[in-house]
Amino acid sequence: MPQSCRRIAGMNRNRTAIVAFLLAALVMTSAGCARARNVPEDETTQGVLPIGERPVQRVPSSTPKQAVTSYLAAIPDAYYSLEVTVVAPFVTERQEVREDAYIELNRQKGQALEMQLVAFQVLQDADPSTDATMAVIRTAEAWRWRYWGLSSRQPSTKWVTTRYEVEYSLERMGRGWLVASTRVVAQSGETTPAPLP
Repeated sequence: MPQSCRRIAGMNRNRTAIVAFLLAALVMTSAGCARARNVPEDETTQGVLPIGERPVQRVPSSTPKQAVTSYLAAIPDAYYSLEVTVVAPFVTERQEVREDAYIELNRQKGQALEMQLVAFQVLQDADPSTDATMAVIRTAEAWRWRYWGLSSRQPSTKWVTTRYEVEYSLERMGRGWLVASTRVVAQSGETTPAPLP
């Protein structure tokens, strides 16, 4: 074999060895990082919670009506991103579980919900006393919405508009209010969006 060919073959072997070394270093580093994230409970650093297990910082609103409007502002993002953490600060733990169940149901169906609040009116406002621990607000809402396919990353249905009358139960937390539950009292308009062709 000519000397120039031997030199090229040697350079290729050196490059292969360097690439193999870098890949091995990358794998070992990744394994170390993964190990750090998945430390068994008995080996965690005292006082540090794993990511995703940190308590939700609840953000109570000063009035029941503000609690409802904060919830309504957050819910479209939560349903579209399939992340309950978006709405969790504005609801009680029980309501967070309900929201998470609905989000998980959509995730399992391979869909996300895109929503736009197009009309909102308070029908019954709460004016709770300073020692009240519960309040109820009733609203009339109109939502424009459609589903998106998670795999296609495209809308999977046409837009529809649905009108709701909703009763919100609120609980006092400290000096503020959180949404404790929602109940649809009446519903009209389109309820089943047509699939896109």
